[in-house]
Amino acid sequence: MTKELIKFEFRQKPKEILYIDNKPLNLTNQLSFYHNKNRFRKELTRLQNLFKDKINDPLLASGIRDTYLKEEYTENYLILIFTSKEKIKESNEIVELLLDMQIEKGCALIKTTEDYMVLISKEMTGLTLGIDYIEEILTQILDEYIKRKEFDEYIKVRQFKLIVCSN
Repeated sequence: MTKELIKFEFRQKPKEILYIDNKPLNLTNQLSFYHNKNRFRKELTRLQNLFKDKINDPLLASGIRDTYLKEEYTENYLILIFTSKEKIKESNEIVELLLDMQIEKGCALIKTTEDYMVLISKEMTGLTLGIDYIEEILTQILDEYIKRKEFDEYIKVRQFKLIVCSN
């Protein structure tokens, strides 16, 4: 896909969305979903199935190693990072870049860079809502990729920062 989707459509308008004009995240089968809590592991199945259904390549979902993430982050946040096995080693740095933003209960912050997509929430309501939005975004991107039939190109995700809240 020579160009990534410029704008996403949502069933419910997010609290805030900022599109960033930098190099996109290239989706490859080298990327996996990494999570810091087993209690929301089952929520990731639908994201894995999305890839399986659209491009016949279910991506892995694994826990973030304790050595990659400070205990205070694991205790205070639910974290999902979609990245490579090399980049996940920088989990602390990825999370630290987002902690200056206030994440309220019932809300989630989703951000992409050229290396990862991260979702951070304080509790399950926000996390589940964030996964809903990631599913909407990835569905649009994969549908556009299939529609364009440029299968020699990477599937690309435009960089963005998104805040969603349940209320």
